[in-house]
Amino acid sequence: MSLVEVGQLYHPERTSWPERGVYEFRCGAHELLLFYNAPTAAEIAAVRRAPAEFKLYCTDDLIVFLYRIGDALPWSDAPYSWHLTNAADRVLPPQAGGHALLHIILVDATTGIVRAQRALTFSPTFTAALRNAIQEQAGRAWDAAAYDRRLRSLYAKYTTTQALLRVAQHSTHGGD
Repeated sequence: MSLVEVGQLYHPERTSWPERGVYEFRCGAHELLLFYNAPTAAEIAAVRRAPAEFKLYCTDDLIVFLYRIGDALPWSDAPYSWHLTNAADRVLPPQAGGHALLHIILVDATTGIVRAQRALTFSPTFTAALRNAIQEQAGRAWDAAAYDRRLRSLYAKYTTTQALLRVAQHSTHGGD
């Protein structure tokens, strides 16, 4: 993983990104990448210091990471699949307990410039739940078409992030 600096490009060869939130577990690290078009001062301030809350929804081979940061970044969700991570970046989470570290990076999607970043920890219980979900997913056979169907079905059943929040099995606050 490369060094990420506020005021610099997130990726040296890329200056625009689709607007979205992305949860990644790669190279042994948890990341929440927030690509926002022209982030506001409130969104930047929230990433830097507002309270953060995280939830996890897992079923079969689906993992959905839910997050909110202060009032400026309301609840959103990001599906995750071990199998969609670059093979060279796949490292299973460690078996040891404790607090996993999450690196949050806010990128201006229109310029590719990092606007804010911060690191928070998950509670040991949330860390264990996320670790177990990733390890189980990694151990399953991969069928991209079946995964896409299950993900579409999930979003057809739970049409909003609020609906997914009600069925999320695990939660934590950043720094717990």
